[in-house]
Amino acid sequence: MRVRLTALLAASILVTLSAGAFMQEKGGDDRTGPYDVVTGWPQPLTFAKPGYIWGSTGGIFAETPNRIFIANRGELKLPSTLAPAFTGFWGSFGEQATTPTPEFRNCLVVVDHEGKAIESWTQWDYLFEDGRGPHSVLMSPYDPDHNVWVVDDIHHQIFTFTNDGKQLLMTLGTRYEAGSDGSHFKRPTDIAWLPDGTFFISDGYGNTRVAKFDKNGKFLMTWGTRGTGPSQFNTPHSITIDRSRRVYVSDRANNRIQVFDENGTYLDAFPNIQQPYNIRISDDQFLWVFSGPLDKMLKYDLQGHLLYAWGTHGTTPGLFWAVHEFGADTEGNLYTAEVFGGRSQKFRPRPGADPAHVYKPQPLVPRAASTQTGIAAPTNDLPSKGGGATFNGTWTLAKAEPPVAAGRGGRGGPGGGGIAGPYADTLFAQAPAAVTITQTGSAVSVEVGGKVASYTIDGKTKATPAGDVNALKTRAHWDGATLHLHFKQGMNWGRDMLTVSGSTLTIVRDLESGGQSTTRTMTYSKTS
Repeated sequence: MRVRLTALLAASILVTLSAGAFMQEKGGDDRTGPYDVVTGWPQPLTFAKPGYIWGSTGGIFAETPNRIFIANRGELKLPSTLAPAFTGFWGSFGEQATTPTPEFRNCLVVVDHEGKAIESWTQWDYLFEDGRGPHSVLMSPYDPDHNVWVVDDIHHQIFTFTNDGKQLLMTLGTRYEAGSDGSHFKRPTDIAWLPDGTFFISDGYGNTRVAKFDKNGKFLMTWGTRGTGPSQFNTPHSITIDRSRRVYVSDRANNRIQVFDENGTYLDAFPNIQQPYNIRISDDQFLWVFSGPLDKMLKYDLQGHLLYAWGTHGTTPGLFWAVHEFGADTEGNLYTAEVFGGRSQKFRPRPGADPAHVYKPQPLVPRAASTQTGIAAPTNDLPSKGGGATFNGTWTLAKAEPPVAAGRGGRGGPGGGGIAGPYADTLFAQAPAAVTITQTGSAVSVEVGGKVASYTIDGKTKATPAGDVNALKTRAHWDGATLHLHFKQGMNWGRDMLTVSGSTLTIVRDLESGGQSTTRTMTYSKTS
């Protein structure tokens, strides 16, 4: 059956998939399609701090059947009493693994075919502090060095590491600084490559574009604006390329996939695909999609016809809760990373299964001995930083852009750029009328309306109150010109950038709360 889905047909087919011919795999459980789930994979994280488990899992990539990379968004502290339904992963509590605040350890882990952790790149954990951990992990199929690429959406950066994790070869994007030019991203999400090493980045949660770079990381071009028309996006969340060099972009919040040539010319769109979280072109040239709301794997041909689907929502082994990235190895084993379930899973092809229903990844070129050099992994945490401009004093608001909506008591609203969600009452959230800043060496405290937030300019994160996994986490750094005050709670985050010029204090706030991004610039005059 090959049907180009209309909205009505798509709805009727996807509602009945669990009982229909698209789902059934002869001789097996149609919930897992052509696969059997490998129970007990991965094994408990032996590197974890006692009392902690795997956190939200952002990405997964199988270099070989015996070397699988897992992008782990830190560790989560277990409650003192475990429910009978606990399976070893956070999702079995019935709560999304993105809800509690993680501790950023073991963010990049390599496991073997049995799911045993054999490597943990803890030397790079500091890169993900005060963020939410790695978003995805990938390798270019054309790279003989098998370098490892990691997307960090919160910090607006992409890292390339040597295959052994000992060196950082390249960093794209400017840390803490959002933008839409060749050296800045705003929450990038995924990467895809051409055979010559040219690569494309979907960018992303904050921006609505695709950025193209040459093999050396030189910016070439960009395309895309916000909207619902051709070449417009609302959360370009994943990207992949076929052998004809056509670029497929997951336009997640628009519930579609758009197709372009390698220069950004619009070619086609496949509509009515509910929130395609992750998309990949298989080696046999089919488009595979994971739909977040449906919790299903979907197979399409390259003209957008739905051919096959399987998957069911749940937290027991073999079911899904928001697969954020998937991949497969050369033996046909499928691997999934669940952002809400807080786990990764391995599926083995069932004997006698229809091979057309098995996802076949594009193979990596054979690995060669690498001669590249880069930045050596640090042996300790970030060095202490302090000093800088004097922010001491009481400051009175002179101007806010966008302004706070009138008549809302300073809390603002959608029309005035107000900020809702868990940070509605946080410092600077609604352009407070006055702030008092006290700076002593590397210690900074900020008071707004009787509330005080304390920071230490040492590059380390601290919790207030300590030990509460859902407490506000604060961190600060000084770059020689700007004081950066960071905070986060769960998967929500914010950053205030403070600069002083004479008697003028400028605060630029970049905040994500409740799935929405807000930026406001506030100008204050010194009063005492």
